[in-house]
Amino acid sequence: MSRIEKVLEKAAEMRESLHETVGEETFSHDHKIPFAGFEVGEPAVNPDTVDRHIVCITDPNSVATEQYKKLRARIIKATTENFLNTIMVTSPDMGEGKTITATNLAVSIANEIDHTVLLVDTDFKHPSVHKYLGIETKQGLSDCLMGKAELSQVMIKTGIGKLVFLPAGNAAENATELLSSEKMKMLVHEMKLRYKDRYIIFDSAPILVTSDSIPLSSYMDGVLLVIQASRTTPKAASHAISQIKGSNILGVVFNNVSKYLARNLYPYYYLYNKEGYYKSSTNTGGDKDNNP
Repeated sequence: MSRIEKVLEKAAEMRESLHETVGEETFSHDHKIPFAGFEVGEPAVNPDTVDRHIVCITDPNSVATEQYKKLRARIIKATTENFLNTIMVTSPDMGEGKTITATNLAVSIANEIDHTVLLVDTDFKHPSVHKYLGIETKQGLSDCLMGKAELSQVMIKTGIGKLVFLPAGNAAENATELLSSEKMKMLVHEMKLRYKDRYIIFDSAPILVTSDSIPLSSYMDGVLLVIQASRTTPKAASHAISQIKGSNILGVVFNNVSKYLARNLYPYYYLYNKEGYYKSSTNTGGDKDNNP
């Protein structure tokens, strides 16, 4: 059995045990986070300064962009029936392509006619979404959770399709505690229910590097795991999956497959459906400089 087949088999087993989603209860007034001004402001992203790996912006007619469209189609198909719109993108280790995957997926869905997208950077220790989008940020989600900013003040209307960006914010030593807090739980709940046409894509920290992603995964409708060919070992992939046991694993992105393995230049996406897994390909090139 090949490396990816072993990972996929393990992921399929995990998928049978769906996570307990956040209920419909009303949270106390003390936990309310205002959503006023959610999309106010001038477009912030200049396509000329976007990192070249975000091909859905920099090279919209490329083969790689078409593959992200395929990934988008599979995600929408897998989540439409019950609108599983909160999706966490993670990886076992740093530098495996999770941020590039999360950002390209978010842009691709935002360019689709029927949906809007909120892209949230929850990698508090090593935030990098803003770098790929070529913008500077001062505050973000961590500041909101610590009561230092209002959500309406830190949302960024990108001007790229129907994409809104929520930066990670200033570094927080208690990142795990913030992400596992009742305030964060309520925030995800509000995001999910407030906009019925909106996908919320969370770029999270690598699972085996920090514990930050583990509590976050319990709030998610689905998890997309990015692993890199010739780098991620079967042991690391299995360990990462075991850390989010009980989560709804939507699929595995097998990223940066070499020409020798793939017989072409494009890595594989493996996504699950009721009949098994679906395979398509794209070339993300991995995250540069080993940034998550």
